[in-house]
Amino acid sequence: MAVTASEDYKVALEEHQLEVREMVLDGLEQIKEGKTKDFNEVCDRLEKKYRNAAVHG
Repeated sequence: MAVTASEDYKVALEEHQLEVREMVLDGLEQIKEGKTKDFNEVCDRLEKKYRNAAVHG
């Protein structure tokens, strides 16, 4: 059982890392599109959007 929990954690961590990368890339794309010139503003919007998002598990 410990192996399964460890594997589940590893998979969840990798999924989370991919989600974070996608959020950063989304923010960069918004900057390229001229929607904002402030990267911190983009990060704040993404954080607000995803902070309370449902956690799938």
